[in-house]
Amino acid sequence: MKKILVILLLFATLSARADERGVQRLERLSRHYASLGDYSLSFVLKMGDAEQDGELAVQGKNLYMRLGDTELFVADSVRYEVRGATKEVVIDRSELYEQELLSTLNGLVNVGGSYDVVECEVEGRHALRLTSKQGGDTIYIILSIDGESIERLMYGAGEGAMSITLARAQKSAKPIPQFDKGRYSGFEIVDFR
Repeated sequence: MKKILVILLLFATLSARADERGVQRLERLSRHYASLGDYSLSFVLKMGDAEQDGELAVQGKNLYMRLGDTELFVADSVRYEVRGATKEVVIDRSELYEQELLSTLNGLVNVGGSYDVVECEVEGRHALRLTSKQGGDTIYIILSIDGESIERLMYGAGEGAMSITLARAQKSAKPIPQFDKGRYSGFEIVDFR
């Protein structure tokens, strides 16, 4: 009995240390992207046999992201999601979406509050496993060789599994696209602010 208690105590200690390393790694990732200042990157979203190219640009707390026919603009704490297929623009407060993984990657450390973060290995690479404290799918962040940037995100399992491969982020002095209501005349505006 005493041996089992020692093993359980050792496991709990190792688990806490692994969690601590995971949070530290997440902080390191966040610092890396924050150190870039304004940056842009491209990515490929793969779900089943389907692939879509996308782009992400960050300027301070403002963001532009495009994936397929959907564009996302975040400016001055307002979020504009333009859905080309349905011809609608959804407007909301950006702070409601700060926990999304691709919202400025320099804010990754904020994600740690909603997830249990554990350092692990995936396909022989250093990775972080994020398990939602509210339940749901697990997210894996596979690290680049430098250990400071993200190579790929994996989410879900089975037919609903999704993988996002990120290109290396590059500093950018080019201004990010801004939401312009005039570009979307004829679109339905849904304002949740």
